[in-house]
Amino acid sequence: MKDPQDDRAQIVENYADMVWRIALSRTRREEAAEEVVQEVFLSLFQKERTFNEEEHLKAWLIRTTLICCKHYLTASFRNATISLDEVGDLPAMSEGQSTVYEALLSLPAKYRIPLQLYYIEEMDSDACAKAMGLRPGTFRVRLNRGRNLLRELLKGEGIDV
Repeated sequence: MKDPQDDRAQIVENYADMVWRIALSRTRREEAAEEVVQEVFLSLFQKERTFNEEEHLKAWLIRTTLICCKHYLTASFRNATISLDEVGDLPAMSEGQSTVYEALLSLPAKYRIPLQLYYIEEMDSDACAKAMGLRPGTFRVRLNRGRNLLRELLKGEGIDV
């Protein structure tokens, strides 16, 4: 008989990086991202949840991550702002990739999150819309506006997209 702990460990192994990247992108602080990751997986494992398919689990994790980030950011004792320089070391990237990632982090969340889900997490637009609680058309508009904003930011950096 398969141990449920093995399933839990596999879920954490498969999705912890994705949850952490979304949380870091939204909160812009490593400590906050780590707290959000813990909160998301505690929420998942405290109740016996069943998912029909892997995409449903992934969508639940993304939606819960966004909700946990919102709760974290609206907590009055955590409302301090920090600069992007204080985010900490970015994952190992080339100089061009680092410039693109920093430009992405500077976008407002309503445009940054759709770009991250679609391009970094490689989800299709309908799954992204569902995970964000948006209508597909609204998601596509935000994705397009985010692309345009990112393109303008990168032109200023001398990067042609």
